[in-house]
Amino acid sequence: MNQIFINKNDAYLKGNLHTHTNASDGRYPVSEVVRIYAEKGYDFLGITDHDVYFRGCAEDAGLVVLTGEEVSCNYVGDDFYKAAYAHFCCFHKTRQTENHFTYKNAEELADCITRLCDRYEFVQFNHPMFSRFSDDEMLLLGDFHAMEVYNHKDFYKETGLNGADALVRFLFNHKKKFFLTAGDDFHGPFKNTAHDFCCGGWIKVKAEKNEKAILAALKRGDFYASTGPEILDFRREDHVFRIETTPAQHIIFYTNDRRCKHIRSDDGTDVTAGELVLRPTDYYVWARVIDGQGNCAWTQPIFL
Repeated sequence: MNQIFINKNDAYLKGNLHTHTNASDGRYPVSEVVRIYAEKGYDFLGITDHDVYFRGCAEDAGLVVLTGEEVSCNYVGDDFYKAAYAHFCCFHKTRQTENHFTYKNAEELADCITRLCDRYEFVQFNHPMFSRFSDDEMLLLGDFHAMEVYNHKDFYKETGLNGADALVRFLFNHKKKFFLTAGDDFHGPFKNTAHDFCCGGWIKVKAEKNEKAILAALKRGDFYASTGPEILDFRREDHVFRIETTPAQHIIFYTNDRRCKHIRSDDGTDVTAGELVLRPTDYYVWARVIDGQGNCAWTQPIFL
């Protein structure tokens, strides 16, 4: 079996799916936010204000603005130590209805997620580490399209972790299926410095530059997530997975049962390619790329 998941001969669009404006708790109006991302070379942007439905536009300042919102599912139980919310970026509402979601336990939240997936074309579970669910509770939450493996809004300060990689691997090992995204969760301020919560996590999507094509590619998983490195090529040739990247310190393939294949040089120089030979018992494969500055890129999981 030969499959190409990322092709170095194809063009990819750069975008962010998690952005706030002053329509909710962001600092800037839509026009200013769009200008910031356009000047940073983005091709598309999701305006996802809290429980505020934003109808996108074909193109503004050179980028496509997606139709969507960040929907809140609010915890109404009596466990003080549980999170007060779970948030989902939801794109292209298909039914115009009021959104009001509450839950007391994981089973009720799973029902909320099912309802969201019925109403929207693409549903992303945001900053899963913030929501304080146990691993076992995460297994009960049903199906969603994607999860943020990285959230640029001070993830480390709020959770003590740079990303959700360990949680993602746990869920994949238990045969949960979803795609991986990285996003900014941008609220402001923006001072055009490295410390802004802007342009720190993004996705690269294989699609034509319009909303319909971008959403279709997201649903297919024709994209990868990054905070810096580029994944140039990712493919399967019979029982071997191969990857090519921009210069990196580490390329790591993950499969089930805590197995991994770690590609790195003995002398600390960069690597740009790696491969994994499948075992008969492997039922998924995904890869993470880490550059010399600690920035990461993630392939989508391939379920075998």
